[in-house]
Amino acid sequence: MGNEENGIGTQLRQTTARVRFSEIGSFSALAFSLLALVTSVYQTRLMQSQTELMQTQARASVWPYVTIGKNEDTTPGREAFFWRVDNNGVGPAKIESVRVLVDGQPYRNWKDVFAKIAPDQEFHGQTSSLNGIVLPPSTNRETVVEIVKPNTPERAKAFQTAVPRTTIEVCYCSVYDDCWLVHSLQTVNKPVPRCETKDSVQFEQ
Repeated sequence: MGNEENGIGTQLRQTTARVRFSEIGSFSALAFSLLALVTSVYQTRLMQSQTELMQTQARASVWPYVTIGKNEDTTPGREAFFWRVDNNGVGPAKIESVRVLVDGQPYRNWKDVFAKIAPDQEFHGQTSSLNGIVLPPSTNRETVVEIVKPNTPERAKAFQTAVPRTTIEVCYCSVYDDCWLVHSLQTVNKPVPRCETKDSVQFEQ
């Protein structure tokens, strides 16, 4: 009888030991699985962060920055003036939308603009089309577009006088289709989702 009890006791102890080893093995497997999952998630997030950083660097390497300014000479009798557009960034700027307004009213060409600001004169001068062009960066070279340049002091003076009444808006995009809106004589360009042209009077010349 004693031998049977000892045998049963031994079997119970062995069975209990096997159960404990099994539980320890299951717990270890679960712990390793959780560790592998955490490591995988961390690596995935790290790769995403690296990808986002690379994309940001790629965008920065072709970042355009368009400005709209003016050059003028106010010497009486020798007045000279022109509106200019520059790309001071490091990448090309795709000009998607151009608007020119006088007193808040949009116009389609410089002839109509001049008729508004100087109705007693006829417009003559140099003009450059801007809408739809790709403006290269000014890195290591001068890339200024003179969008309008009157050819007499009288006409130049008319444009100078009308500067406070005139607004030029240009919407442009990078090669990654990141877009911005810039206004004349402002240095802060506003990021926009896209360049909208629907239901707006676009400047043609």
